[in-house]
Amino acid sequence: MRTRQKGQTLILAVICMLVFVIGVLVLFNTGQVINKKVQLNNTADAAAYSAAVQEARAYNLIAYLNRAQVANEVAMAQMVSLHSWMNYVISGTDHFADAANGIGWALDLTGVGAEVGVMLNEIAAELDEVKDGIEELRNGMKGVFTVAITGLSDANLLYSDASRAVGDAEIIDVPTVVQDVIKANTAGATGTTDKQASLDARSLVILGQQLIVANSHYIKLYVVPNSASPSSNPRHTADADRYANVVMEARDGFSAKRNGDVLLLHKRGGTDLVSYNRWVALDDLNMHIPLPWPLDDVDLPMAWGGAAAVKRSSGAAFANLVDADRGWTSPYDNDRGYVQPYNGALNNGSAGSLARTNPAEPNNNEAILTGYQGLHSYDDIVANRAVVPYDATGKQDVGPVFSVVVDQVMTDVRTTSNVKGLGGPPNFTVPDQAQDNRMTALASAQVYFDRPRSLFPRNADSRRELGNLFSPYWQARLIDTPTSVKAEIFATDAVGL
Repeated sequence: MRTRQKGQTLILAVICMLVFVIGVLVLFNTGQVINKKVQLNNTADAAAYSAAVQEARAYNLIAYLNRAQVANEVAMAQMVSLHSWMNYVISGTDHFADAANGIGWALDLTGVGAEVGVMLNEIAAELDEVKDGIEELRNGMKGVFTVAITGLSDANLLYSDASRAVGDAEIIDVPTVVQDVIKANTAGATGTTDKQASLDARSLVILGQQLIVANSHYIKLYVVPNSASPSSNPRHTADADRYANVVMEARDGFSAKRNGDVLLLHKRGGTDLVSYNRWVALDDLNMHIPLPWPLDDVDLPMAWGGAAAVKRSSGAAFANLVDADRGWTSPYDNDRGYVQPYNGALNNGSAGSLARTNPAEPNNNEAILTGYQGLHSYDDIVANRAVVPYDATGKQDVGPVFSVVVDQVMTDVRTTSNVKGLGGPPNFTVPDQAQDNRMTALASAQVYFDRPRSLFPRNADSRRELGNLFSPYWQARLIDTPTSVKAEIFATDAVGL
């Protein structure tokens, strides 16, 4: 009886060993699947975030290009301002020299104060030398200013075209970046049989749609009207005025306002962007002597000058370049309101009229700087887009979203079904199953605008800067995938795509 019971423990041990092996294989499969799922999730997060970062960088690059154009416009306004001021100084020096010389000769002829007359004549001679020196300097600087204005204006044309190319290039760049990130994050270590994941075909379609939204629903080309002649005056448009306002607000203090009063003397001066196609500056000094009624007040022009930067010297009268300016109404809180043309220089008595018609000596051509091509069309954010950096309610627009689905077929996952020769023949495998025989991971990221409050303080109210392409404060963050994107993906699953 004892002999018949031999070997029963071995059978039980074999059964237990089989169960143990199957358990190990199941554990192995589970570990491999979880590891791959975590890898795919991390990869999807990295790919979606990289797509948003790429788009944010494109927005920031366009902002830098726009800011570069504004900076160049300000630099050209400074040159025109300085040229006008030099013409004003030449005029004033010449007129003071003539006055001193005339008074000196009168004193000499009358014999009264002959010594004073001689002194005034000497002062007049010195002023003539100063005037000749300033004229020589102005003539030399005119050539320098013309070259500089031509170079800066050409650069602005390149910047304008480049900003358009940056937005268009993202249609190709973003999917390429996403593919590269997926490959880099799922590449197997050297010597392993791990295979790379790929961008799901559905995701490529969705990503393309989102790129179209980001580049057409968020970015708009604001058109600035062109003009064939430097003295022509294109019709004002809201798109062009919003850019002109930015440029006018960005002017330095010397370009914007060169005013000063001393008793009866009134100095006025300013530089304005006129009709989008020229910078014009006026400077003048007028003495206003009020007289009692019924006598008329007396205006004595003391000095005047002007300058303009245009595309080419067309022979148009300087007055025609000046007259189109109707002043500037600032929409900005720090200096909101109407500003007279050339900061009041055009209306500064007789001196203003002389500056308009006789801006430079010895002829008006000395007031003209060439090579300026005017404002160019520019890219900026569409109105009511990217208005807030955060909005949990979904009622306000924050920024474009990018979604990525990372895909890996189950045959590429190192489970027992895909490891050849496991345990020798017959192979021990535990079949793994997944929908459509593939593993996927979904992630989304968003581009948003947020200028730090420390850089844009609002002490009087809680307003913040809206999203725009003049400030490079575009950022990226991971977000929950929008319901509409999930629905689109699940719908393709339901029909077997």
